[in-house]
Amino acid sequence: MERGSGYQAMLAKIDRLRELNVGSMIPLPQLVVVGDQSSGKSSVLESLTGFSFPRGTGLCTRYATQITCCRDALSSVAVSIIPRPDADDELKAKLLAFRRELTEICNDELTKIFQDANAAMGIRMGSEDSTSGAGAFSEDILKIEIYGPDQDHLTVIDVPGIFPVPTPGLTTEMDIKLVENMVKRYMDNSRTIILAVMPCNVDIATQEIPKLAKAADPEGIRTMGVLTKPDLALEKATRGAVLDLRTQAEKVFFSSPEWVGVIERCGVYFLKERLRHLLVRISKEEFPNVKADIDQRLRRAETALEGMGPARADHGAQRLYLGRIATRFQAITTSALSGHYAGNDIFKDSPRLKLITRIMRLHTTFSHVFAQSSHLQKFDAALDEAEELGTCALPFEIDLEAYSELQDIIVTEEYKCPDPVDKPIIDEIRETYQASRGPELGTFGGTVLSSVAIVLVHDYINVLLETLCPEEEVCSQLWQGFLVERLVQQYRQAMSHARFLLSIERKQPATFNHYFNHILQKKRSDRFTRAMEKLAINCTNYNGTNDTSLECVPLHQLRNGAETKDNEEQVCEDVLDTFTSYYKVARKRFVDVVYQQAIWHYLLADPEGPLKVFDADMVMRLTDEQLEEIAGEGEESKQRRASLSREVESLKAALRVIRS
Repeated sequence: MERGSGYQAMLAKIDRLRELNVGSMIPLPQLVVVGDQSSGKSSVLESLTGFSFPRGTGLCTRYATQITCCRDALSSVAVSIIPRPDADDELKAKLLAFRRELTEICNDELTKIFQDANAAMGIRMGSEDSTSGAGAFSEDILKIEIYGPDQDHLTVIDVPGIFPVPTPGLTTEMDIKLVENMVKRYMDNSRTIILAVMPCNVDIATQEIPKLAKAADPEGIRTMGVLTKPDLALEKATRGAVLDLRTQAEKVFFSSPEWVGVIERCGVYFLKERLRHLLVRISKEEFPNVKADIDQRLRRAETALEGMGPARADHGAQRLYLGRIATRFQAITTSALSGHYAGNDIFKDSPRLKLITRIMRLHTTFSHVFAQSSHLQKFDAALDEAEELGTCALPFEIDLEAYSELQDIIVTEEYKCPDPVDKPIIDEIRETYQASRGPELGTFGGTVLSSVAIVLVHDYINVLLETLCPEEEVCSQLWQGFLVERLVQQYRQAMSHARFLLSIERKQPATFNHYFNHILQKKRSDRFTRAMEKLAINCTNYNGTNDTSLECVPLHQLRNGAETKDNEEQVCEDVLDTFTSYYKVARKRFVDVVYQQAIWHYLLADPEGPLKVFDADMVMRLTDEQLEEIAGEGEESKQRRASLSREVESLKAALRVIRS
């Protein structure tokens, strides 16, 4: 059996981790004794540790008991309490102050110590306490340290025995479930050795412990069964027997012939050897993993605690907390608008925060759709030129109904721009000329684009705020109580301006863009060229060296072609060329100004726009009442902060223990 100093030190470190309540956060290698009430569990513990539990009314196990045997020159027993993980500072100090020491084991003294421990934990001891509000069981751990020259390092955890029915005045149905859950929690720990105690005088099919052990450890790798009471010795006379006499009686009992074949599995000596070997093996295998788990858990706890910011007991701390969030918000927004995503993991973790990329992809799609479908009717096929090619589908999924506060601002109906009618617009121009009415051109405006852009900006602000402000209550108060109303006002301005731009384009056409005249002259030239191509004939040109074949238009044909076109046709063609040229200029202009003004200015870059609503200046303008409403630390937040602080403190202490 391995009993070197390294083995002793490793097990001692694990015990120290358990005292720091690390076991409630990280599974620790441990030996847990489980069994039904009256299964002989106490006798097994006494045999393993040499510690005899006091006997008396109401002194059954009411909590987990950690019994640690340590080799020492002097014999002594120390009893203390490890507070439950969620104990507040006052209760924790009270429980840690409980400590009793004995130089020899005396049942009367132990009984008094256990009664005092029960009182310190707030445990109800009898029917007279049933109305006091105290519980019959506790999540605290009673720690018993046994020192002596003959002790080997061994830690055993005893948990309350499972019982099927409540005892009037002592336990309730809720206590049954509480104990069962406590036992399951210890057994489900993947690093727990389960010592399942089962009496021979009870049908195993009726016992609960084998079923729980099977559920927790299906392959039985970390489960060891212990059968008690093989001699059915239930006489009261044997209950007070000293340990040495009991050990002698055990040897005599198992020396009979029927036990010879399994002698290495009989008796306390072989049980202790097997348990030590199993505990050392599992501890060696799992100790590096325990350290890794503690490191990981500590990082998570520190990140969560850092995300909560400093305690916000006064208005100055509250303003500082919100100011830091606002400063980070603006710094990240600067990167989100410039497209500088490298070096900040927030964009990797949440691609929805790549705002300018999403806006540019959206506007590119809008430009393609506008070029292909913004006119009601097709132009003359002969005059049409190849328009911009590109996908007309949205580059990413956008839920326009995700934010209820935007529903009366944006266009939420699903919109698919219809293809232009396959009827040359020259016919419409001719009808208009004949009826003297203004030509109509069907378009869809920038309100659709602005609606989607508003959702992208709103979603960006919401996601970034939730990321930077992990405290749900603060985030909700800031979002719903202060930001949404101001954001909605900004969105209304953007939508109003998009509609204004559309209304301008629907009024008197006007442009000073030289591109208009360039397109117009080119279209007239192309129209004349196509007309002449119909009149052209092949002719041969002799230049003295060789003959060259050319297409020529006879002069009389040229004169006849010009004379045969009536006034109406000429006017309609001129209108078509002018209209087409102006449309190209106006279309490109509209796409640009919608982006530059309605989106870039009103939604992205305006110093008073949505992305600037939450900044350090806004935080500085908040009144004390508003600060308290937004960032005041509620009871739930205080409890979470205290819990995280205790967790970080315990985990840091645990790492110091491991590295010592």
